[in-house]
Amino acid sequence: MGTTENGQDTAPNADQLAFVEDFALILERMGLVRMTGRAAGWLLVCDPPEQTFGQIADALQASKGSISTALKTLVTMRWVDKISKPGDRKDYYSIRPGILPELTRQQSGMYTDLTNMTSRGLALFDDPNGPDAARVRDMHDFFVWMGKELPALIDRWYAEHGS
Repeated sequence: MGTTENGQDTAPNADQLAFVEDFALILERMGLVRMTGRAAGWLLVCDPPEQTFGQIADALQASKGSISTALKTLVTMRWVDKISKPGDRKDYYSIRPGILPELTRQQSGMYTDLTNMTSRGLALFDDPNGPDAARVRDMHDFFVWMGKELPALIDRWYAEHGS
């Protein structure tokens, strides 16, 4: 497996590998490719927390192509930062601190779009409060509620965590 510049072994242990795989399975159920979840899982528990492409590929025993695709996805999603260090030609990858509340705040705007769309759906019914419109109305009511509550929830997160 890989080593750090100090010669320390960076090979994942069995518990880390189990975490990585379980994390990947959860993200896969959310629609991501499993290798993307593995890369994110590894970056959550690896030491050092900044890893080169090679270190990630070695730790996960995966092809360069699958690691490349996974890291591109994570960087594009803004879950992972790709950085370079002066005098070092390698790129380093690390989980972006505080990314989930930030992304959740940005994505909360989608509830306005979903509310507008379900309003259009409700307008298709003669009686938007009737039983025929119940499926659309249930979604509409939920999207309205999420659009109102999610920003307050994220604000509370930041208040409680000092960010």
